[in-house]
Amino acid sequence: MTEERAFSWDDEFTEVDDSFQIVPPGDYDFTIVDFERAHFDGSDKMPPCPMAKLTYEVQTPDGTKGRIRQNLFLHSKSEWQLTNFACAVGMMQRGDGHFRIAWNQLIGATGRMQVSVRKYNGKDYNDVKRFYDKTAAPKVSQPQSQPAQRPAYTQGAF
Repeated sequence: MTEERAFSWDDEFTEVDDSFQIVPPGDYDFTIVDFERAHFDGSDKMPPCPMAKLTYEVQTPDGTKGRIRQNLFLHSKSEWQLTNFACAVGMMQRGDGHFRIAWNQLIGATGRMQVSVRKYNGKDYNDVKRFYDKTAAPKVSQPQSQPAQRPAYTQGAF
């Protein structure tokens, strides 16, 4: 493995493939492999605010690994997305009310998401369409059981 270092302006660079391949739309288990604290300067739709830059790794149907980037905005306008993210990585459960995200514990956290493909300026990009709650288990129909029988009542017996 090559040691990390800063380049000088006159250095020669080595070509490196971009590891961000578009994955097909669908549901994926993910692992968070990178997290960066950043600041969003604002736009027409979102005021300036702190931003979490996340990188998820997923395994595609053909067995290769893909990476998906997502920005989470720490603003009340996107509190719904922060809630869904926290539920997906198991840092809260629906009904808890208030929660905190343990940002320093995100690397290695796992969950499940639905991924879509978006076209922008002629290029395809993956988007996280939704997160699935970590505690949500698929509903499995259970066979109907007989109601529990109560023991017979006998006066004076304890």
